Amino acid sequence: MGDLLIRDVPEVMKRQLQESAQRNGRSLSEEAIEIIRRQIAVERSGASAGQRLRSLIGEERLSEDEVKAIAAARHERDREPPRFDR
Repeated sequence: MGDLLIRDVPEVMKRQLQESAQRNGRSLSEEAIEIIRRQIAVERSGASAGQRLRSLIGEERLSEDEVKAIAAARHERDREPPRFDR
């Protein structure tokens, strides 16, 4: 197997990758490989936008409060676009 060095990773992205790795019981390298593997598979499959979004989210799920807030926001007039940064 080969090695890959990724430079200039934003600190926020690195922290998110570390958190994801910890949640999934993987090393940082294993987590990065899994995310890259999933993304390549999605791109090759010709997946829909929804399938692509699910591949990015992975195993994370919205809380009941988040689901209710989204449902309520759908009926608001002139609402701001959703923010997905955490």
